[in-house]
Amino acid sequence: MKKYYSILIICSVLLISGCSAKYMGSGLKDFHKSSELIAESLTGVYSEIIDEDMELRAERSTERSSITTNDLEPDIISFGNLRSRKEMVNCLVEYSGLLRVLFNKDHTADVRDYGEELRESLNSIYSNHPGLVSKEAGGLISTIITMVPEGFTYAKKKKFTLKLMGEMQQVIEKIFERLKDEIHSLKLLAPNLYTRLFREKVENKWPEKKEKRLKYALTGVKLIKKRERFEELTNDLLKIMDIFPSEHKKLFNLIKNNGGSMSGLTELLNYSLRIRKSFSLFAKGE
Repeated sequence: MKKYYSILIICSVLLISGCSAKYMGSGLKDFHKSSELIAESLTGVYSEIIDEDMELRAERSTERSSITTNDLEPDIISFGNLRSRKEMVNCLVEYSGLLRVLFNKDHTADVRDYGEELRESLNSIYSNHPGLVSKEAGGLISTIITMVPEGFTYAKKKKFTLKLMGEMQQVIEKIFERLKDEIHSLKLLAPNLYTRLFREKVENKWPEKKEKRLKYALTGVKLIKKRERFEELTNDLLKIMDIFPSEHKKLFNLIKNNGGSMSGLTELLNYSLRIRKSFSLFAKGE
């Protein structure tokens, strides 16, 4: 009787572990998709500001008798800054992807792919931005990648996932704190950028002939819309930079306790979709 009782307990544990993995899969998928949408929208905003800054500098360069590359280089955000910020947010995409595939049944190749990309990103961030990333995070990923061929039990997944999430919580908070500071700065600089663009592209080119004015008026309308959309979009980005770390902490507890409410992760995804739509409207000037 004791033998059958022991078997029953083992089967129950395996069943619960299987259900937990399947249950977590939905939330981890939402978390990963949210990180992709946030990364796309954030880097898109930076790219748009760079393009418009360069467009303004190009407009003003027509008054010069000679020109150098420095006269056209973006002033508000540099290309180096854009590359650095892409690396930061792509690191979060790789990390959330690693979390998702860790709890898939057939995950071996994907764990290696996401793990190696994340380790490379973390090492690069560690070298270029001291204080944002700890050495422990990269070491944990190396352990996970090494253990994959041996086969992960649910207990091992949980153990190393929780360790990794503990390290990455600090990384996420630090990355978003830095990005929040920059978005706040952009919010102060952008209105002036659009004012100057309006002056150069509309006011200074306003034609005397009435039939030629509509083209420039429509350009002005687009710039006004972009200015307003930028305000809305940056407000949403600042908000989600607080929401994301908070939901990650809740996700940590969900995995630790083998379940719980995932409504926050669904809301995070919905908010991320809203931000992506706002960015699309901003980029188009609609």
